[in-house]
Amino acid sequence: MLIRLAIAWMLGIVGADGLRPATGWLWAAAGLGLLAALVLRGRRLARGRVAALCLLCAALGGLRYLGSLPTLGPQSVAALVEQGTITLQGSIAGEPRRSEEQQRVVLRVETVTINDATTAAEGLALLVLPPYPAYAYGDRLLVRGELHQPRAAERPGAFDYRAYLAHRGIFTIMQEPREVHLLAGTNGLAPLAALLAFRAHCQAILLRTLPEPQAALAIGVVLGIQSSIPDEVYQSFSVTGTSHILVVSGWNFTIVASMLGALAARLRLGRGATLALALVVMWVYAIFTGASAAVLRAAAMASLAAVARASERSSEPWHLLLGACWLISLADPHTLWDLGFQLSALATASLFAYGQPVADWFSRRRPFTWPVMAPISEALVATFAAQVLTLPLILYQFGNLSLVSPLANVVIVPVVPFAMGLGALALIGGLLWLPLGQWLALGAWLPLTWIAESARLLATPRWAAVQIPPFPLWLLLAGYTLLALHWWWRHRRGCATIAPHADGAW
Repeated sequence: MLIRLAIAWMLGIVGADGLRPATGWLWAAAGLGLLAALVLRGRRLARGRVAALCLLCAALGGLRYLGSLPTLGPQSVAALVEQGTITLQGSIAGEPRRSEEQQRVVLRVETVTINDATTAAEGLALLVLPPYPAYAYGDRLLVRGELHQPRAAERPGAFDYRAYLAHRGIFTIMQEPREVHLLAGTNGLAPLAALLAFRAHCQAILLRTLPEPQAALAIGVVLGIQSSIPDEVYQSFSVTGTSHILVVSGWNFTIVASMLGALAARLRLGRGATLALALVVMWVYAIFTGASAAVLRAAAMASLAAVARASERSSEPWHLLLGACWLISLADPHTLWDLGFQLSALATASLFAYGQPVADWFSRRRPFTWPVMAPISEALVATFAAQVLTLPLILYQFGNLSLVSPLANVVIVPVVPFAMGLGALALIGGLLWLPLGQWLALGAWLPLTWIAESARLLATPRWAAVQIPPFPLWLLLAGYTLLALHWWWRHRRGCATIAPHADGAW
């Protein structure tokens, strides 16, 4: 039931975005669904009651999406597009995204000055600034330049940067302002600013304890920061289909949950105290690592699993996944358009749906039946099972098909837990005393070097990845429809089971 209702909720959000129905129709649909659900009772009418509840959830999802759309009033900064040179004043709304060439800052606008006349304004504007000086969350800025609309998709099905920013409430962009001035004072949540400042301090510690590119990789797998990874290094991971290890994912939360469980057992904490500790630590870690949509999905799943364990209830993986997606889309419906969230959720669902069939296929073929091949077989199973549902979306969005991805994942993925654990140990040592962190970093250097060099060597051949011609959206949807029907057919025959290693995908 939960799975159907969660899917109906998300379909209602997507449908509201495409159709933009009047809220009156959605309220009427919600009322009809609620009334039908109350009237239809009994076993014979169970299917009708489920359909009525799905209609109710879909209508409520649509209402939640329409209610999240910003109102572009006369004071909105979006009305100032193509108005010539203007001056904006405001504060940085989130953590800037930095690269070697630039930093992207979201400015929460407070006032606008045009022709020496200053008026109040509201809304968000994206600023593309030089990499230095580096700005931080809460900094107050005064910028002068021209506002433009973000670029739209060049062709149907191509990446639409304008729509991407619109789902984040951003409708204007200012490229390389003529003047940028840092104003006195800050404006933001003090706890969040302190947490992000501590994260930046941790990044600086890792940069001082490890050489490059090992430091950048450690920052990615431990802190979830990719901006310090050199472009050529990131390209190697992209070509080999292993860029997923550079971001904080459900794997990190599985490790954190295991460590917290061991700590709670050693301290002999009660069930309630253990649950509270787990929830606080996991959500602080989620915010600490950037709180991306994929991270929030993993944190939500881990939190629901912790609640299920504390209440001694079974935590069925599909319920955890769809429940987490429901909670996240309830908080922010626009998360459904985040590519990282899509790939993360699809990879987890793919492991649940196809992990056991893929494992069965490998278990019947040599040399994977040999005991010595068990670690390699497990890595291959996870790689192929996860790509069943993610590969179509990757090809649609990027057109990049990695031919060395299975081999790269076998070589690299088993080493990642060691790199993460030893990197975190070096960070903790460096926070206590920098020379101690530098000494402990010697242990992290080896797995990080193995990861970096393996990706570089495997990405060297020209045939390591091939570019697939673009294909239309309808073909992508048709492919997912066929996969869903295939899984449903196998499930009806009793052949589809939950992958035993699925928790590792969280």
